[in-house]
Amino acid sequence: MRPYHSEEKYRITKRTVAILPCRDMTMQSRIILEDGSEIMTPLRPYQLLQLSCRQYSSSIEERIFVAKRVASVKGKVPVVIEPTSGLVFFPTKSPKRPDCEWYAWSHIRDISSDPLEPNGSVVTQDGHRIQTNATAYVLRNQLKATGELVARFQQLNQNALLES
Repeated sequence: MRPYHSEEKYRITKRTVAILPCRDMTMQSRIILEDGSEIMTPLRPYQLLQLSCRQYSSSIEERIFVAKRVASVKGKVPVVIEPTSGLVFFPTKSPKRPDCEWYAWSHIRDISSDPLEPNGSVVTQDGHRIQTNATAYVLRNQLKATGELVARFQQLNQNALLES
């Protein structure tokens, strides 16, 4: 796990699988990449999402507003950071809560549960398993809602292309 220094700005990319809160004195987030490596950063998960939305010329508030309008999502709204590249993350809890975890929709292959564990796990496309702070039921609902949002964005993009 390599630390990410505060003067550097981590940009969420297609390689980002998860953004998890961290209970460290100096680091606030643990970022898991598709190869299983991890990066620690002093920014909280929500701050990382805000920063990444700004880097793509938007704001997280704008992205949440659009997601609510486009897909009629009410709570725990997924964030479409960059629609054309498929950078879409879904939260496990209310987004501003300090214990909210964020997962990249495109990297999730499955949701699993263990009868001995209260919370579910996400299984990534390459088989890594990440234990979450949400039940498998919540994770499945979030994955489904995010998939519907992505499909709606794709449909809107297709209609825009046909009309131009």
